[in-house]
Amino acid sequence: MKACILTWGCQQNEHTSEGIAGVLLQAGYRLVDAPEEADVILLNTCMVRGRAEDKVIGRVGELQRLRRIRPVLIGVGGCMAQGRGEGILGLLPGANFAFGTSGLCDLPALIDRAWAGERFVCLPTPNGPERLPILRRSPFQAYVTIAEGCSHACAYCVVPRVRGPLRSRPMGDVLAELRDLSQAGYQEATLLGQNVDAYGHDLGDGTSFARLLRAVRQVPIPRIRFTTSHPAYMTDEVIAVLAEGGNLCSHVHLAVQSGSDRILRAMNRGYTREGFLALVRRLREAIPGVNVTTDVIVGFPGETEEDFALTLSLIDEARFGTVYAAAYSPRPGTRAAGMPDDVPPGEKAHRLARTLAAARRVALDLHRARVGTVAEVLVEAFLREKGCLVGKTRDFRTVLFPGDPAMIGRFAMVTIEEATPGALHGRLGEAG
Repeated sequence: MKACILTWGCQQNEHTSEGIAGVLLQAGYRLVDAPEEADVILLNTCMVRGRAEDKVIGRVGELQRLRRIRPVLIGVGGCMAQGRGEGILGLLPGANFAFGTSGLCDLPALIDRAWAGERFVCLPTPNGPERLPILRRSPFQAYVTIAEGCSHACAYCVVPRVRGPLRSRPMGDVLAELRDLSQAGYQEATLLGQNVDAYGHDLGDGTSFARLLRAVRQVPIPRIRFTTSHPAYMTDEVIAVLAEGGNLCSHVHLAVQSGSDRILRAMNRGYTREGFLALVRRLREAIPGVNVTTDVIVGFPGETEEDFALTLSLIDEARFGTVYAAAYSPRPGTRAAGMPDDVPPGEKAHRLARTLAAARRVALDLHRARVGTVAEVLVEAFLREKGCLVGKTRDFRTVLFPGDPAMIGRFAMVTIEEATPGALHGRLGEAG
């Protein structure tokens, strides 16, 4: 029997789908990429924004048309299912069953129940990091979960509700997985958590993110990344470990969300504008050339034009390498959902466009400064439509250059010749 997994959302969801794939493979399923070829289609969903849910609703509507040709089972899981609860099947009449963000080892049994004609919702309470047989999509880049859930409860965020409270993996388990990846020849690993800087807070044994990073530096994987950092939890000890370099990449994704202290308080972020900028300054002083990227929400309840102007000015001042921006949408069960959603949709769209324009201006300036330099690039893919290779630098800049697809998974030295807001463009080899 053939199964297809469709994924929306963050890197944690992508990694969860690797675990689902491993579970299904062990159960005897053949995994396919095209839903048109599958007997079972599983959707691993996101609900961080309303738009993500809208995409899932539309996709399920499209997929159920496959039943005109042959029997097809559709299961919807992940954050959207966990968050919507028993009402998920009413929202998605084309789905046969729903599963949540945990208990994924039971998926083969759930599929059997659905084939028997039962239509049901199965949503176990998230409890402890789940050990899944990971089927990795890449032979050279890997995700490694260090913690699941979050206990901070930002006013707009549905993660604590759908992923549960912070649950850190024991450090020994994380390091053992990384050592296995090293022996398998992996070139890059990304440590995952909804709030990596809070890693260890729940263990009560002195474990911390800084201690983990110090141990990770001893694992012979050329590049180690991590995401996502919360500004209220990043410590000077973490910065000091990052400054030691080694295999720790000079990139920190530090979600600011707003440049207005008033909005940051309403969001329950736990820091101020100046506190955030001071943190960025400490990072740059300790780690020359560090690329700081961020997330921004525009149109949060009560955001005025003055509040938004503070966000724009913060983008100029902080000089982010990339800004991932989104318009606010109320999420069920969050504190902000009870606030008046008083910024009109048209104004949200206008502010989003201005945010992205400001971010592109900064990114272009930063990228132009790299023209003429040589960058080490881990080649990730060959873009057939562009006829070139694409990869990332140590500081998470995208680089495009002509080359042989056989280089995928290897490091290349690339001379940067052109710059755009989204990428660096160059040629293989060093200048001269």
